[in-house]
Amino acid sequence: MRRMSWGIIALLLLMSSTVHAQTGGQFCVRAFEDTNTNGKLDAGEALLTHGINVNLLNAENVTVASALLDQSPTAAQGVVCFQFLAAGQYTIDISSAEYKATTPSSITTTITDSGVPTVVEFGGQALLAPASNSDASVTVPAVSSDTDQLVRILIALAGALLVIIGMGILGVIIYLLAFSRRQPLPDPRRTTGSMRTVDMRETGSMRAVDVTTDTGKIKKV
Repeated sequence: MRRMSWGIIALLLLMSSTVHAQTGGQFCVRAFEDTNTNGKLDAGEALLTHGINVNLLNAENVTVASALLDQSPTAAQGVVCFQFLAAGQYTIDISSAEYKATTPSSITTTITDSGVPTVVEFGGQALLAPASNSDASVTVPAVSSDTDQLVRILIALAGALLVIIGMGILGVIIYLLAFSRRQPLPDPRRTTGSMRTVDMRETGSMRAVDVTTDTGKIKKV
């Protein structure tokens, strides 16, 4: 009889210790896809089950726990929880590489050890929209190598033509700059020099011969 009483006492102590271990505060986050970005979970908006990282900080702003929504046992409900917390002030920091926050990403509240969970909501909008089926079905025809080669040849010819035109324009400019200021050669008929105009009427060692009157003989002067 005494042994039975001790067994009952031990069982009661075990049950009381188990109940005590299960008590404590709980701080939970429920994430949802905020498609209309109003910061509220509306009807028809899906719960997020991945891509959310949550850090738990104590009153001294020290990180005491971290959790990923992907690894949460309640990920199907979009919930990640921190359990068995001592009463006090805690802060939850939420970050994501896949979703842009539409609600505050840092939430501070006071947790009691009553065991009743405190649940806050986090809204996120997808950063990259999935491609539609119509876009995926569109195919762009590949350009043949012959067409590429023809395009390259045309580009090369156009470049060569531009170079030739440029060189021609440059040559004209150089010609104008080099020869536009060159003085013309003097006209020998309009300039005077060391020689003077000879009047054929003057006497000299030779005279004009009149073929109508002279006999054609050489006459000494």
